[in-house]
Amino acid sequence: MNAEGGQPHFEGTQLFLEAGEQGEAIDGRFLISLLLITVAKGDGGISNLETDKMIEQLSSRYDDQSPRVLEGLSRAIMLLANDSDLPLTLRKVGAGLSSGEKQEVFDLALDVAAVDGHLDEGEVRALDLVGQILGLTQDEVHTRLRALRSLR
Repeated sequence: MNAEGGQPHFEGTQLFLEAGEQGEAIDGRFLISLLLITVAKGDGGISNLETDKMIEQLSSRYDDQSPRVLEGLSRAIMLLANDSDLPLTLRKVGAGLSSGEKQEVFDLALDVAAVDGHLDEGEVRALDLVGQILGLTQDEVHTRLRALRSLR
């Protein structure tokens, strides 16, 4: 059993979803990319502004300016199109984040949704979903959305 008591947890950029040596490790930046892509495509498509913002955020968060960031986003797009078990995987991600990490990831998602200057209804629904996945309360999500809208 690991020090986390079998709970999902991050070690660097690796997210471990199960306990022990057989635990499944997934690249944390890839999973965060999945959440950001979910929000970015909430309005029906992913704009160049949204893509640039996601690359900027991931590059800054992981201090990585390499093509791996764009590769991870591309992989996330493909997985979103093809994985029927994705909601379960994403919920495991939410369970593996600390409260501070959940807030940070939600902030990243808010930035992506707002980069073009407005929030589309589909983006709001996607942010609600990401908030649920991260284990945030509806009140937290809606408070943050209201604050974002008031800045516009």
